[in-house]
Amino acid sequence: MSSRRGFDRIIGQALAKRVLSRAVGEGGPAHAYLFLGLQGTGKATTAVEFGKALNCESPREGNACEECAICRAVEHHNFPDMRVWSPKGQDTIIDHMREMRDLASFKPMRGKWVVNIIEQGDTLNEDSANCILKLLEEPPPYVVNVLLYRNAANILPTIRSRCQLIRFDQVNVDELAARLAEEHGVGTDEADFLAIYSQGRPGVAIGLIGNDDFQRKRENVAAVASMAAGGNPWAALGLAEALRSGVGPQAAEAEAEDDDEDAPAAVRSAGARKGVRDAAAESLDILLVWYRDLLAIKLQGDHAAVVNSDKRPELLGQSARYAHGGALLGRVEAILHAKRCIQGNGNPQMVTEALMMRLAL
Repeated sequence: MSSRRGFDRIIGQALAKRVLSRAVGEGGPAHAYLFLGLQGTGKATTAVEFGKALNCESPREGNACEECAICRAVEHHNFPDMRVWSPKGQDTIIDHMREMRDLASFKPMRGKWVVNIIEQGDTLNEDSANCILKLLEEPPPYVVNVLLYRNAANILPTIRSRCQLIRFDQVNVDELAARLAEEHGVGTDEADFLAIYSQGRPGVAIGLIGNDDFQRKRENVAAVASMAAGGNPWAALGLAEALRSGVGPQAAEAEAEDDDEDAPAAVRSAGARKGVRDAAAESLDILLVWYRDLLAIKLQGDHAAVVNSDKRPELLGQSARYAHGGALLGRVEAILHAKRCIQGNGNPQMVTEALMMRLAL
């Protein structure tokens, strides 16, 4: 268990922590904050720590004490003056924002501040955003609003002009690996892999610790890439199904040959858990990292820095099957195109089958 307290729990984000701890220490936070950064960079965790520090009974140098009744209530998700507003489906619906606006007229029940955290500001449509504009610009003196955004392009100008912007960057991978080892008991090699694979996003790295489903998908993607490197386009349909379902190539080929109610249970359960589109998108992310590693080895030699460092022997064997880096670069571009198609609501079956035909040529 980590001995770190308050903002010290947040990995990286030195500027954000300095700005927010100063606001706590001075007792005069802004009325609205906009946290902008990629998924997994710590925005939500920081917002909760900020709300806890603002309401703490005995804050210390801008940090929560972690010992008072309010700090304990926040840790147990039982503090009535801090509310997290999450989207329903694809949008943060206007009814939620109306409720948030109406509740702002009530003073804090236990703490000094009412803290509203809008979890995915990107899902605010124009009507929902307009509903809270006055609350952002002229809130009651005891209200602090924190909006979390992943993409700057989704921020409406009317929202941006009313909030203090705080950016959240990807964390140095060495710092992230060290914290994973320190706080989560992860071995050095695994910590290095997770830090690099997550691209410096602590939330993503922590979510992958002990994630057997992720490790299984990574093994399956390695097998798919190996079969594709064999240059057998006839296996492409089975390989595409492996990407969509998350099962291994052999199981996927078995299903393709037996298109009836006896499909493998793993295929059916994968579809039930996440849906074909989400499974395909996740597999494409893992596949992209794999092919980038193959390209790095082909261009820089056997000792090139790779993300899948624990799979170096497999990467070396597969990379050797390609005559030059151009062949691998074309495949990386094909995977990127497939990702864009999936994100653009393309048909997962058609996209993955076209991709595997390209990879297996």
